[in-house]
Amino acid sequence: MSESHNPEIIASPHVGRHVLLWLNAVRASSLAELETSGDAGSVLQVMKLWVRLSLIQTRRRPEIAISSLLNHVLPVMGQRPVADVTRLQLNRLFNILIAEGKKEEARRVFALCKQFFAWAEMQGYIGYSPLSAMKKRDVAGRSAPPGNRTLSDAEVWVFWHGLDAWDLSEQCRWALRLCLLTARRPDEVVQARKEEFNLTSGLWRQGTRNKSQREHVLPLTPLMRTCIDALMKSSPPGSPWLVPSPVTLSQPLSRGAITQVLRRMIRADRGLGIEPFTTRDLRRSARSRLAALNTPNDVARKIMNHALEGIDRVYDTHNYLPQMQLALNALSDSIERIIAAESYHVLEHRYPGEKLQLDERALLYMEP
Repeated sequence: MSESHNPEIIASPHVGRHVLLWLNAVRASSLAELETSGDAGSVLQVMKLWVRLSLIQTRRRPEIAISSLLNHVLPVMGQRPVADVTRLQLNRLFNILIAEGKKEEARRVFALCKQFFAWAEMQGYIGYSPLSAMKKRDVAGRSAPPGNRTLSDAEVWVFWHGLDAWDLSEQCRWALRLCLLTARRPDEVVQARKEEFNLTSGLWRQGTRNKSQREHVLPLTPLMRTCIDALMKSSPPGSPWLVPSPVTLSQPLSRGAITQVLRRMIRADRGLGIEPFTTRDLRRSARSRLAALNTPNDVARKIMNHALEGIDRVYDTHNYLPQMQLALNALSDSIERIIAAESYHVLEHRYPGEKLQLDERALLYMEP
């Protein structure tokens, strides 16, 4: 089936086109076609049925799961009878990923395989799942605990002004600042289209282009507009992207580009001089500041584009735009106060009365 006649095939920054083609072929097939495709009872045949009847019904982004299956599972055991697959064979597959240092991918593949074999058992293709007795922690140990790094007032000053001290593109400089001000993920910023921003109404209409795939609208603040204006100015008129690729103007900047820029700044001999942090920590810092500014939790969740809790997610359909505007204005005012300070020396670091001791390598750039 050609792409031009297939509405299910859409561009995805997460997987290759072959994954989308495979997914669409399964989605478009009838159950009768899937039950007679390939060797009867093989892992490939049963997995296609599982994808059609279960995976795409329960996952917002099934293509990410399918990418892992196509890369690691089906090439190894796709033609084997599903009833003959043993725990040892599956663990050998996971162990290869662990040995390559891909622990998270090993855990992801394990979780998918466990779901698949549990479904196959429930359907009657196998008597019992070979992975029923295993848990995710049995594969490469426990996952790393969630991060808790946030930037203090003094560190926000160093981050903001440190971007000016480094030889960066205007796009990376202002995109990183916009991540902090909007509490957005880096890919949500660099892959934004200019048409998403209505500067007259003061709204960023992101649509469903986000991790949760929920419709999202974010009110703009004056400091956000400063970042957006700088990005618009650095983006060529012919490009539809707020942050276009310097190589191909018809494409956005790579979603990992600003993450890599920040990582290089942190690791350099004359870097920012503060404890390492990531773009995710910028989002976490913004959320923590909202709490410090007494932002109600439901308003903060709307800003972060997280689902409301409990029964509210069913009955509360308010857009919260006025409340978000007040909270984001307070956040921007807080950051403006910080960056307007003459030096990080006059700002608090973590606790009242504590001052940031900057690494000597960064003093050349950061001292007033």
